[in-house]
This record gives sequence, C-alpha cells and structure tokens, in this order.
Amino acid sequence: MADKQETNKNTANNLSCSLCAKFVKILRHKSEDGTDDETEVKCDYCGSDDPVVALCINCTLCLCDNCNKYHSKKNSTHDLVQLNEARLPMTTGAVGVRPKEKILYCTKHPKNELDYYCRDCQNLICLSCSVKEHVEHTHDTVVISANKHRNELAKTIASVDEMSEKLSKAEEAIIAMRDKIQKQVTEVDEMIDKCYTEQLTKLNEHHQQLKKKLQDEISQKEIALATQLRGVKSVQDQLANMKKQREGLEKTTDLKVLSKKKEDIEKSMKEVSDKYKTLNTLPVETDSIEFVPVNNPNLLLGHLFTSAYPHTSEVVDLPHNIGYNTKVDFTIQTRNCKGEKCTKGGHHILVELKSVTGDVTIGEVKDNNGGRYVASFVAGEVGDAKLSVSINGQQIRGSPYSIVVGRNYQGINMPDEIVNDNGSMRYPWGIAFGKDGMWVVADYSKNCVYIFNGQDELVKKFGSNGSSSGQFSSPIGVAFDSDNYFYITECDNKRVQKFNINGNYLLQFGSDGGGKLSSPHGITTHNNKVYVADYDNKHIAVFQTNGQFCTSFGSEHLSGPRDVAVNTNNQLLVVDYSNHCVVTFTLDGHYVGKFGTQGSSWGQLSSPCGLAIDSNGFILVAEYSNHRVSIFDKFGNYIDCFGSYGYNAGQFSIPRGIALSPNGSIYVSDTGNKRVQIFSNY
Repeated sequence: MADKQETNKNTANNLSCSLCAKFVKILRHKSEDGTDDETEVKCDYCGSDDPVVALCINCTLCLCDNCNKYHSKKNSTHDLVQLNEARLPMTTGAVGVRPKEKILYCTKHPKNELDYYCRDCQNLICLSCSVKEHVEHTHDTVVISANKHRNELAKTIASVDEMSEKLSKAEEAIIAMRDKIQKQVTEVDEMIDKCYTEQLTKLNEHHQQLKKKLQDEISQKEIALATQLRGVKSVQDQLANMKKQREGLEKTTDLKVLSKKKEDIEKSMKEVSDKYKTLNTLPVETDSIEFVPVNNPNLLLGHLFTSAYPHTSEVVDLPHNIGYNTKVDFTIQTRNCKGEKCTKGGHHILVELKSVTGDVTIGEVKDNNGGRYVASFVAGEVGDAKLSVSINGQQIRGSPYSIVVGRNYQGINMPDEIVNDNGSMRYPWGIAFGKDGMWVVADYSKNCVYIFNGQDELVKKFGSNGSSSGQFSSPIGVAFDSDNYFYITECDNKRVQKFNINGNYLLQFGSDGGGKLSSPHGITTHNNKVYVADYDNKHIAVFQTNGQFCTSFGSEHLSGPRDVAVNTNNQLLVVDYSNHCVVTFTLDGHYVGKFGTQGSSWGQLSSPCGLAIDSNGFILVAEYSNHRVSIFDKFGNYIDCFGSYGYNAGQFSIPRGIALSPNGSIYVSDTGNKRVQIFSNY
C-alpha cells in the first residue's frame, strides 16, 4: 500500500499513511462508477471478498488473513501493519483505514468523513480535500493528530503537578507562618502588658517620690521664711519699744532722767541699727516651684521592630584608602524595610575582605545591641580589594565596596638608615630606582653621581665638573627607563645625559636643536618617552629615549615646575615650586586639574621640590620650605606628613628629592644635612 520513495508533501498520488505516517501511493480513490461512494476493501493479492486484515507497506498491498500469513512468511523483512491492532472495523473510499462510526462530515464533500488534519491550515479535512484543495499541504490522520495534540498538551500540563506541589508547600508555609505570627503576637502582647505593668509601677513610685520631694522642698522654704520672719519681728519689737521711750522722753523735763535715758537709748539704738544692717529685708526663698515633664526614653514601654533589611542597611565611616597591616574600624547601621534605624541587635553580620590576589580575610563584628555594629579588619596585602558586608546572608546596600590598600603612611617618624657616603655627600638632590633595587642619586654641588645596590651599598661614584660627555654641571634630576638606563638632568649645562647601569655614557640631548632646555630639573620616563620639568621655560619638554624632541606643554598652567612623575592612571603629575601645588596633565599635555595651596598647615604646600607616586597612586611630596614630606591619596586628599626642620634623624633641612624603593621604603634627599634618609612604612 505504500511506496518506498517518500516525499515531504502530499500530492494527488502520494499521501501520508493513516497508520505509519509514511507517504504511500493512492491505490484507489473512487468507485468504479466514478462516484465518491465508499466500497469495502478487497485483498489485492487474491482478489477474494475475505476481509482485509493487514497492509504490506513495502509491496503496497492489502492482504486477507491467508495472504497475510503467506506473504509474511515469504517476505519476513517486509513491514506488515495488522489492522486488528487498531481495533476498529475498517472501510475504504480511497486509501487507508477509518472507523465506520463517524459523525463529522466534510462541508464541501458531505458524504466524506473528516478523517485528516491539515497541519498548514490547522483544520480537519476529508480525503477528497486532501488530494484537491490541500494537495500541497502536509496532512495527518485524525488519530495521529489527536495523539500529537494529546502529547503536546500532556507536555504543556506536565508542570501542573510540580507547580501544584510547590503551591501546596507554599500554602502550608504561609499557614505555618500565619500561625507563628499569631503566636508571636500573643507573646509580644503579653510582653507589652508586662512592660506596661512594670513601667506603671515605676511611674507610680516616681509619682510618689515627686510628691514627697515637693513637700520636703516646701517645708524647707517655710522653715527658712519663718526664721527670717522671726528676725524681722525681733527688730520691729525693739524699734517699737524705742518709740515708746521716745514718747516718754518728750514729756520729761528732769535733766538727770534725760541724761540717764540718753545713754540707754543710744546703746539700744546702736544694737538695733547693727541688727538692721545685717538683716535681709528680701525673702530668702522664691515662689519658684515648677514641674517640667521629661520625655525620658527610659520611661517608654519599648519598641516594636522587624529584622534588618540588607537593602536599607548601610556602612558608616568606611575609608576608601587604608594602610597596609593597619586595623580599620567602621560602623554598620541596620535599618528596617522602611529605612528606619533598627534599635535592637542580634543580626548575623559577616564582613569579608578579598585582596587583589583573591585571599579572603574575615573581619570582626561587635554587636552593641542597639542596631549598630562596630566592624574591624586588617588588610594584609597591598592593592585593590573588595569589602563585602552581609546581613543574614544577603549583601547590604552598596556591598561589595572598593578599597585601596596602600603602604601605611601614617605614623612615620624615625629613619631606618642614613646614607651620606661617609660624609662626602655635599648637596644630594634627585633619586631614582632601577631594577634589582639599584638606585642613583645626583649630587648638585659635587657634580657627580652615586650608584648604590639593593643593600644601599655604594657601588660606584663618577663624574666631575665640566661640560664634556660624562661630566656634570649642577646635576639635579634622575630617572630610569624600562631598559634600566638612567638619565641625568644638568641645570647649568642645560641638557640631559643618558647612561647604562655601570655609569657608561650613551648620549645627550636638550642643549641644542628642537626642545632646547633652559633649566632642566625633575625627569621621568614612560613608554619610551622622557618628560623633563624645564623650570625657567615653565613647561614640560617631551623627548624620545633616543633624544629626539617630541613636544612641550603646560606653560599656561605652570610657573616653576620642579619634578614630574606618572601616576597609576597614566597621567603626568608636576610639582609647581612657585605656585605651591601639584598639577595634573594627560600624557599628551592636556590639563586635568591641580591640588594644594600655599601654607604650612596640614594639606598645604610650601615650595614643593620632589615628587614620588607609589603603585596604588599615593602621592609623596618633598617640601623645600616646610622641611617635611606630605602624603596625599590618588585624588589629592591629604593623608599625613612627617619631618620637621632640624639636623637630627627624622628631621630635614630643605629636602629636595624623593623616591620609593621596590619594597615601598621612602628615600629622601635631605639636601641641607648632606644625606639621604631612608624610611620604612611597613
């Protein structure tokens, strides 16, 4: 009944099999008289009227029972479909099998049952429709389509049981939570009543205490006033007696009597007068009796609160720049869902610091039982870090926080070491570090250069006064490039000389041609470029490392550039000696901003000379006039300072140069004291 060659679409002679869904040839589609009346299917093998029981897909034959047995035995590899497996009495009008009892008929072909489903039109159709109007469409039998729809619906509603189970659990959880809330309400209600009773008892006690105190105060006032009143009446009685004596004397003419009375009266008068002078004629007490109601929180019954909400809680006083190996404290304020401060502790707070290498440090948290927590941690690694703060397992608002862990620049005091080449240094100025801890310092007055190793031991001293190659006249600035060559600026020779690490001369530039220098001071290198602070020309001159001039910039923003350095954002920072500030440019010369004002207060600058920047962006400035080193973060915010004028260890006299070793130690050219002081900050 089926053809081995299949196609993707139904055609007039090719149709999807109603049982196997394979495309088969149409054997018969009309009765012999040309009508659409259905006839019983006969065996294609023997032509008998015996009922057809099977279909051979390979041979495209309808088979009766005998032929089916013979055919299946002879062709064991053929695909035979047993019609009795469908459990339906079958008829045919064209091809395939259909149940006899059908009630749905085609509207276009009223005698045809709707045995097929057109996938393209998504409608039921009859056999005639399938080979006519829908011949180019894809069809399925109603049974197959129903099964497909049933399977699709089964998949669609497969999650119903899972959702129903989850909802049942949710319902149970909600009911359980409602019961817990009711229980909690009962407990809290009892606590409120208990607190009310206790506070009411205290309030009654306080009421009685106030009443008693009032009576005591009144009694004391009355006693004081009574005492004062007796004193006043005593004097009044004496005055009244004297008035009577005066009236008696007015009627007496006896001289002896008058003489005697005069002495008595004068004596009494003196006594009364003395009492009167000491007598307080104003009331010793006032009527100041006042009761002022006090809204004392201790008299409140209490507070109702919910758990802290992470998205409303916050950290307070958390610094963004912290020192290495330094304990940092900050506060965590818990808040409820309305953003109100929690008044009770007991929350689970976790503080974690993740270092730049991925190591995690757990901080300490102290609960003050008032909704605020004091947290602390110690950063063990230098670099960018992330601080996570969570409440009950959830990150609070803003967490994780970005932290920059830098060298501990606070509390620097005494140097670890002082270098002066056994007292031969005369005017050390610029300092710079190369690879392996090697460092170089230029001596302005002795016109020479010192080379030290990583153990701060002198390796070589070279140079003499002059203008020849390898000679110097007032050397100031020192800088290393990525190839470990170093450069020396000479103020009087108005040039830059380049040397290898052994002090061998390589080349010079800046004394003539493009980029001619006037008074070169500080110098730095970055990406094969050399940046020179030209003091008198009031600009930055830029050269290639081979000495070729590139450009200059900054004259509209600078008055006295003394030193330069590149920060962690690939920007060029310049200390301006005359403007007492630090100016920032892009590497191609565009002005970015500045910080610093003239003065000696913390955060102010006075005649800055030297500049150094560490790997985390912290800025160190050597101040000529303030005789100190000031430290700022990468944003220009003041951190700390160290040093003062003097000649003792830790003091400075006109410090000019400054540099940072690979391990973070601070090297300062203490020019006036003819030495280099070395400070550790770790």
